[in-house]
Parts: sequence; structure tokens; C-alpha cells
Amino acid sequence: MYIEEKANQLINELTENNIDFSIDGISSYLGIFVIYNKDISCYMEYRNYPFIYIKKDNPRKMWEEFTHELGHYLLHNTDQRIMNEMYNYKLENEANKFSILFRMPQQVIEDFELFSESQLMSFFNEKKQNARKRIDLLYNYYLSTSAIGV
Repeated sequence: MYIEEKANQLINELTENNIDFSIDGISSYLGIFVIYNKDISCYMEYRNYPFIYIKKDNPRKMWEEFTHELGHYLLHNTDQRIMNEMYNYKLENEANKFSILFRMPQQVIEDFELFSESQLMSFFNEKKQNARKRIDLLYNYYLSTSAIGV
């Protein structure tokens, strides 16, 4: 539940402070430098300053890449270049999960009753596979928090 808590905490903080849910709004608020380029998306620190590099693409893809790298910024304090390959898979999976949770917040899904792939795709401008992953995460959350023996 740590990743869910981090995503929800940031969503609530941004909402309470009226921060625009955009690359510029979030990066400015958090003090992250964003660099657009033609080659790669990644997160790195240089002289204790956070940088997110975003590969130029369509707006939806750049938003997805930004939120993935934002996940690394919030969740991880490691240099993946020197980590074990299996550990890197773990970190990438966590950043992917954060990205999906952040892009499709549970509170919004529940408030607007967006409980199908097609509704999520339309409302959040998401691809089917991402909407499916979000439905799966929500389903697992509901199963894990349901009352036992009721």
C-alpha cells in the first residue's frame, strides 16, 4: 500500500494547493527540472537537483513518461545503473504502478463511477492496456479491504 499512499498523498497535496495536473505545474511545484529531448525518458539527480528527461512524443505519451519518472523521484533513492537486474525490474514495476495510480486517481474513479475500461479510457485519455491495469489494481484493492465474514 506504500505506492498507493504516495500517489494519493501527492494527488491530495496538489489538489489542496490548486496545482495544475500537468508536467509544468507539478515539476514547478516540486522543484524538478524537466528537459525535453529526442532520445530518452529518465530520472536523475545532478548535484542534488532532480531532473526528469522526457522524450518528445505525443502529449499522452509524454504525460505517461513524466508520471513514471515522477514515481522514481518519489519512491526510489538508488542508481539503477549499478543495481542488480532483478532489482531494477522491481523498481520499474513500482514506477509503472505509481504512474497508473497517479494518472487515474481512485477518488476520481469513485466520484464519477468510472468502473469500466472504456470509461477510464475516455475520461483519462488512456490506452486500453493502462485502463485494464487500473481496473485490476482497483479490483485487488477492493478485495484486500473488504470486510471478512460479512
